[in-house]
Amino acid sequence: MRRILTISLFITVFIIGAAFSAINTLPVNINYYLGSISAPLSVVIVISIVTGILIGAAIIYSASLRVRYENRRLNKKLNIVEQEIDSLRILPIKDSL
Repeated sequence: MRRILTISLFITVFIIGAAFSAINTLPVNINYYLGSISAPLSVVIVISIVTGILIGAAIIYSASLRVRYENRRLNKKLNIVEQEIDSLRILPIKDSL
């Protein structure tokens, strides 16, 4: 069921994108520091969206790496503490009278 929804969503986005691209074929000039280029508006928008997605994915991935590192560090600390508790449970109780 999830696969069907994913495929239908992809097809819908593709059709909307194709219609958008067919409507916006006029060239626009893009000026940047080293020069300028002329490209269709739809191409400029698609490139901007893809660039934004890639930058966002890179930021999310770097945050994910930080969380994974912290998780690994805390798991190691937990294992050490559990081993210490287990070793203390094995020791006999001594009364000091």
